[in-house]
Amino acid sequence: MNPLLTIWTQPKRTIEYVLEHKTWSYSVFILLLASFSLGLTAFADTGFLLGLPLIVLVMIGVIFSFIGGVIGWFINAGLYTWVGKWLGGKGNFKDMATVVPLGSIPMIWMFPYNFLMLAIYGKDLFVDSSSMPFSGPVPFLVILFTNLLMTALGVFGTVIQSKSIGVVHQFSAWRGFGTIMIIVGIVLVLMIPIFILLFMFLFIAAV
Repeated sequence: MNPLLTIWTQPKRTIEYVLEHKTWSYSVFILLLASFSLGLTAFADTGFLLGLPLIVLVMIGVIFSFIGGVIGWFINAGLYTWVGKWLGGKGNFKDMATVVPLGSIPMIWMFPYNFLMLAIYGKDLFVDSSSMPFSGPVPFLVILFTNLLMTALGVFGTVIQSKSIGVVHQFSAWRGFGTIMIIVGIVLVLMIPIFILLFMFLFIAAV
């Protein structure tokens, strides 16, 4: 099986295949491909580092994407293993870490699109257009389509992630999705005090 292709039509079988036949080196390979794909436009619409040559800007984006991907890989694998066991899962960290990067495969297929965007708009792609959404260098409809495409691929990536958690823990994909939602809920709860403190700090500073 070629996981890059079969994940679209046989996600569960592909996950089982990777679990049985692949090692962490394959996981790193998947993360590297995803980093090249997303790194092309990692700083798009931010106005960040616009003074640098385009090739340097892209290289920094790829490096940041890879480092972030590796950090997220281990954190997510640990959380999915830990929280999944609350729901009756039987998986372990090693197996979870093997399949977690599979959720990034849909984003790998953004590479041709991102490369085309880079070829057409160049550094204009990185200009911050938040204050001029309808008159920026990149047409608003193009930005809207890009966001919709990213959202759709992100949703499918979540489906793959849910199935991956389910396969490792030997329970349903719905329970795998529940594992993800529990983690999201915990993060949101932990963020509330931070936002309250930030609001209080800004209020006091304004006074």
